[in-house]
Amino acid sequence: MFTHVLHPRFSDIDVYGHVNNAVYLTYFEEARVAFGNIAGLRRLYSRTCSTIVAHAEVDYKAPAFLGDELHIDVATGTVGRSSFEYQYEVRRPASGTRIAIGRTVQVCFNFELGAVVRVPEEWRSLLTSS
Repeated sequence: MFTHVLHPRFSDIDVYGHVNNAVYLTYFEEARVAFGNIAGLRRLYSRTCSTIVAHAEVDYKAPAFLGDELHIDVATGTVGRSSFEYQYEVRRPASGTRIAIGRTVQVCFNFELGAVVRVPEEWRSLLTSS
């Protein structure tokens, strides 16, 4: 598991004074990219083998606010033939509050062919060891 730390920006806050629900997908993306950099996965991306997000889901548990420090835990879930899953948990460590949980499914994609491709073995190794 990997933990990404972030602080909500003023632009993340909605009229109700908390982080807008749509922003959590951006938080997941930030954490996913940071995880990919640390795990060495992003250095393997190319025009012929990269990823697209095929599915995303978020379950909201508690509000987050401007000034919060949020920890986003990222873990690899199922790794299939041409796709893999990331699981996320957003929490406020100061209080131990669970803010949101989520999941995304990434599909390996060849942008030159415009087609889905298999998860490369090197990726599979990195994903299953992280």
